[in-house]
Amino acid sequence: MDKKILISTGVSSREWILPYYLKHIYNLDYDKKLINIYWIVNNSNDKSLSILHDFRKKYENEYNSIIVEIYNNSDNPAESRADDIRDEYMYGWLSIIRNKILKKCISLKCDFLFSCDSDILVRPDTLKISLSHNKHIVASLLYNGYLHEGIENAYKYPNILKEISPRNYTHIINNRVKFPEKQSPEKLIECDFTGACVLISQEACKHTKYEYHRQGEDEPFSYYLRQAGFYIFCVPFLFQKHCMSEAVLNYFIQNKLVEEIKSESRRK
Repeated sequence: MDKKILISTGVSSREWILPYYLKHIYNLDYDKKLINIYWIVNNSNDKSLSILHDFRKKYENEYNSIIVEIYNNSDNPAESRADDIRDEYMYGWLSIIRNKILKKCISLKCDFLFSCDSDILVRPDTLKISLSHNKHIVASLLYNGYLHEGIENAYKYPNILKEISPRNYTHIINNRVKFPEKQSPEKLIECDFTGACVLISQEACKHTKYEYHRQGEDEPFSYYLRQAGFYIFCVPFLFQKHCMSEAVLNYFIQNKLVEEIKSESRRK
């Protein structure tokens, strides 16, 4: 486990979860001197930036580097515009941020990029298990269905999909996805489309990009990887808590699935 890792994501108005997110990032079981962190704060209207600065000030000597960058976009679409226009803006803007992250992994000469969205609470063994498979792209499993189907049926929208016709996809739903706690860390699922919490080799970063797609900016990222000859895998054992809203985070806390923490920023 001597690979240099870049941990990165965009951050926008995440004060409600950042203390939890950062605690889980800090608790990753991996040599911190091999880790670079790169956060892009964009269009944030809360204390996210100060929370990240506090983390950097407290822990920067433990990591190889911690970079906090502000990169805003003033070209917001009006709320009255059609949903497809807003979606194209959102996915297009996210693509710009994610492409900056791909380039940062290459420029810092990191072996792998660990792209983990700021509403995901990662397991401490995530990096070690992902690296152990010796693949170019390894995703963790998470559910995106909390806001659509509720807690009990969130598994119907996992972050792994298969192509059913050219550039059209359906979610992979089976017992390995529905019961990740029963899976082995050695077992993989091959998929065609993934995102949100992914370990990506530097070589793979050089052969892909993000851009607008109606199912999200992760689709072109996955599509270009497959076109370049890379295979995409997921470790269902690495099931991560995806806190898609503050209500979902509070559910995890109340059911003791996430440890409550003290944070000055949340009390102010």
